[in-house]
Amino acid sequence: MDSERLRRAPNIAIVGSTSLLGKELQEMLEARGFPVGRMTLLETEEYAGLLQEFSGEIQITQVISPSAFEQIDIAFFTCGPEIMQSYVASGAKFPDLTIDLTQAGREGTVYLDGISDPRILRPTGYLVNPHPATIVIGRVLSHLHNKFAVHSAAVTVFEPASQRGNAGMDELQEQTVSLLNFQQVEKKIFKGQLAFNILPENEASAQTERRIMEQVDAIFGKTFPKPTVTAVQAPVFHSHAFSMFIDVLASAEEISALLARGAGFSTDARPGEPSPVGVVGSDKIHIGRIRPGSQGHVLWIVADNLRIAATNAIQTAEQIMLAPSLN
Repeated sequence: MDSERLRRAPNIAIVGSTSLLGKELQEMLEARGFPVGRMTLLETEEYAGLLQEFSGEIQITQVISPSAFEQIDIAFFTCGPEIMQSYVASGAKFPDLTIDLTQAGREGTVYLDGISDPRILRPTGYLVNPHPATIVIGRVLSHLHNKFAVHSAAVTVFEPASQRGNAGMDELQEQTVSLLNFQQVEKKIFKGQLAFNILPENEASAQTERRIMEQVDAIFGKTFPKPTVTAVQAPVFHSHAFSMFIDVLASAEEISALLARGAGFSTDARPGEPSPVGVVGSDKIHIGRIRPGSQGHVLWIVADNLRIAATNAIQTAEQIMLAPSLN
């Protein structure tokens, strides 16, 4: 790793470059004008040799291997958990600075930009990008807790098919087409019919709930009001939706006004919005109806899961590049 190059225009590798998250990350790096010295796009052998475009240049997708990380300053892992686990099992060394977006459960420093202390960042290390639901829940609760002191919270997370990668998206589409043609649906990724339905997905949901809780603990510590989280699989392609109950001494108007002023939030109140479809492509957390209850308030929240995850990963890299140790 070259400190001067890392500060000015790092060489970057994206592992899982053809995944939904990998493509989103590439688009955002280009749109933000992120200074890239050299881009290396990596994939499994099945997808090696594919031509992809980045910043107007054609890139040839390479096979994931330790040698592919030579002269790489930042490696973003956006592949599926299975590929990450296979890489770990091979005993291959990780690059000096790795940002893991896979949610494979590997231990590392969990970093949420704007909330975690940037002083924990180093030019080398293994960083875990939080689950996109952790990012949304953490930002909303932190913002409200700092002002009003949240006593408790409970969140239902509606997971999109894209959180299960390309295969999840394909299966939802295929199930929808099959049902419309009065055919049997295939169930390889999900445990049942997801199209026109909602699934508990017990095993996957329990894993997601556990990961969110662990990451909230890692980011905020044990004294932060830990939310109760329930995840279910929704029949949508993109974007998380949340029904969040908060026990807090504040009116709905005060909560709405606070979030409206917060960076990274949107309180668009157009009819029918916010919705999973309506927020695709936005890196903001969209706050909808705030309903007063007998013990607190219930918030409707929506966010583009891919965009939210990619944004935090890029902001983490930017913070490292600005670190005093590199200047």
